[in-house]
Amino acid sequence: MNSEGKPANIEPPATAVGRVADTISTAAGVIAGIAVIAILIIVCAEIVLRQLNHSMLVTDEIAGYLNAAVVFLGLAYTLKSGGFIRVELLYDALPAGIRLAATWLFTLLSAITIGMLLYYCILHVQYAFEQDTRAISILETPEWIPQAVMVLGLAVLLLQIIAFLVERVRNVP
Repeated sequence: MNSEGKPANIEPPATAVGRVADTISTAAGVIAGIAVIAILIIVCAEIVLRQLNHSMLVTDEIAGYLNAAVVFLGLAYTLKSGGFIRVELLYDALPAGIRLAATWLFTLLSAITIGMLLYYCILHVQYAFEQDTRAISILETPEWIPQAVMVLGLAVLLLQIIAFLVERVRNVP
């Protein structure tokens, strides 16, 4: 980490798309962090209430929704900060030119895959909204609400991947 709290090998984005993606990814990461804290609070509250022979009865449902928010909203921030795990045994053994081509190929394939996943998730959320599907629970939560968080997280991840590609295309020799 450098003096600004960022990993030393991560440079600030040079393009407008990169700066927008960086800002949105950071905001989504902060929301994911807040969701972790919220999970902690509601689970602790449930523990205390159970000691007093009471319960909120919805802790597991809310914690599940918050957990999904942590995962999906944290994806883009994890990507931009270099936190994804990559198996580098084979990758590092490749010659530099092939390694560069593999990076481009995997990034493009990632963008296509996330784009397709985002498209089908949007269709799924649209269906849940139109059909007014609800969770079978005390809250009867409309399912499109937590599913929309998944769509938001995937959209921010796709934006971050596109920003990565734009930054790299700009710097190709």
